[in-house]
Amino acid sequence: MTTITLEGRIPSKKNSRVKPRNCNFTIPNNEYMKWQDYARWQARLAWRKPPTDKRVKLTITTSCRNDIDNLTTSVMDALEGVIYEDDKQVVNIQGSKVPKDGEYKTVVKVEVLND
Repeated sequence: MTTITLEGRIPSKKNSRVKPRNCNFTIPNNEYMKWQDYARWQARLAWRKPPTDKRVKLTITTSCRNDIDNLTTSVMDALEGVIYEDDKQVVNIQGSKVPKDGEYKTVVKVEVLND
């Protein structure tokens, strides 16, 4: 099992979108992209091997105030290409919120399923 600790607030991918001028689409804003780079860096430090092609279970414990579904989407997207090849490999997610004690903190436990 691999544990990744993410300090600070996790921006919601869904609520962090901007529409470029004269375009009919939206893109993630700079805050979200900066956070995603940080989360991927933390994941690389913890994982230190190529992305797995096996099924994965994630256990996410956070003190962030986000809706848990928005938070898990942001975390899953950040881990894609680092921990696993595609987020379709995530077959089990357990998410829970804990009271904030100081700064925001999220702990992600990654378990590769060998079945």
